[in-house]
Amino acid sequence: MTLLLGLAGGVFLLWPEPAFLVVEVTDGDTIKLRDGRTVRYLNLDTPELGLGERSDQCFAQEAKRINEKLVLEKKVRLELDINEMDRFGRVLAYVFVDGLFVNEALLDRGAAEFQLDTVNVVYQDVLITAAQKAHQDKIGRWSKCAPNSKEGCRIKGNVDESGHRWYHLPHFRHYNQVVISPEKADRWFCTEAEAIEAGFKKARE
Repeated sequence: MTLLLGLAGGVFLLWPEPAFLVVEVTDGDTIKLRDGRTVRYLNLDTPELGLGERSDQCFAQEAKRINEKLVLEKKVRLELDINEMDRFGRVLAYVFVDGLFVNEALLDRGAAEFQLDTVNVVYQDVLITAAQKAHQDKIGRWSKCAPNSKEGCRIKGNVDESGHRWYHLPHFRHYNQVVISPEKADRWFCTEAEAIEAGFKKARE
C-alpha cells in the first residue's frame, strides 16, 4: 500500500518497505534499481561524465565513486516530492540507505552542488546547509577543481532581481557585498569557464 504524507505545504510519496536494490550507479547523481527504474537524485547536480569527444568535467569520476560507495548493491528507500518523474522518465527522489540521507551526503562530501528546484522543496534547507558547509570547508570538488586549492572556489554567481545572471571575481570592487543565496539560484563557481557555460556574464569590475 502506498502512503501519502503532507509536508511543508506539499505532498510527497513515501514508498513502503521493502527497499529497492541498487544494481548500477550511472554517475554522481543517478542510479538504476533492480526493478528497472532509473532514479535521479533531487536538489543536487554532480559534474558530468564525458560522452563522445567531450571530456569528464572536474570531479565527475570522484563523484561517481562516492555515490557507488554510498548505494551500490545496497537497498535504498525513496521519498518523492511534487514532481515524481523528469522528462527522461527517471524517478526523482530523495534517497536513504541505512538511515543516511544520500542527497545530503553527496553535498556534504563536496561531490555535488545544490540545484534549485522551486517545486520540490521538502528538504531544501537541509541540502542548502550541507552544500554551503562543503564549499566553506573546501571539501571535494570545492578544493580539487579550484585554481588554488587552499583558496577554494571563490567566483560568485548572482542572479539579480531582473533574472540576469552575473559572475563576480574576488578582486571586483563590490565582491564582498554580493551574497550567495542558493534559494534564489545563486551559485559558486571554480572557474570563469564554468560560470560562462552556466549562462552567467561577467559583472562590472
